[in-house]
Amino acid sequence: MANMGLMVGNSADERYEEEMLQMLSAAVRVIGSVIASNAEVVLHDLRKPAFSIIEIVNAHVTGRRKGDSLLAGVRTDKAFIIAMEESREPVTLLLDYETFTGTGTPLRSSTAIYRGRNTRPFAALCINVDNEGIKHALNILQSLTALPPLLVDTPSQEASQSETSHDNIEDLMRDIITSATERGPGSRRIDSKQAKLHAVQQMQEKGIFLMKGGVEKAATALGVTRYTIYNYLDELKNAGR
Repeated sequence: MANMGLMVGNSADERYEEEMLQMLSAAVRVIGSVIASNAEVVLHDLRKPAFSIIEIVNAHVTGRRKGDSLLAGVRTDKAFIIAMEESREPVTLLLDYETFTGTGTPLRSSTAIYRGRNTRPFAALCINVDNEGIKHALNILQSLTALPPLLVDTPSQEASQSETSHDNIEDLMRDIITSATERGPGSRRIDSKQAKLHAVQQMQEKGIFLMKGGVEKAATALGVTRYTIYNYLDELKNAGR
């Protein structure tokens, strides 16, 4: 009787895992219907790691297909290694880590690892993003405009040389804020806002908000929230109409 109970339990666990895999497969297709073409969404059956892929969209990102294995291989895939670690959590998240395609292209990846009622990992839902195409496109646009990085307006050669000497985005923002404060002196709230508006306008013209994390860095530098930065940008847009 004990053996029979074990068989029934295992059968129930397998049915649960199969049902979850069906639901996750549907989720992959739904996400894939709206996600950008440079993002691959893939579902792995971790019970069969050598040919784990059971659903995939935007497969061109890594060149894999259904029936293929984990991205880096069973022994080296970061998500698979973590999945094999003991845990009682039903879901383990591994967010924004680096992986590589078979040809060496770097990817940004995030993975959700699902465990069954017996705490055994049975599924991994992964998103792999290839940003190389975007970087290449930006480089082409920059070469076409013949402007140095972060610069849109170069009123004079002296100003251009000064601005290109900045070591990083934080230095550039500090100089912009200092300049804006000098142009808008005063202690009243309206003066302070006008100075920040002017600083945001300068940052926008330098292309800072096109960079990853630009809004957050600007908010930190100005001592406001990122929502305030968005409000300033809207205000500047409306003023220009």
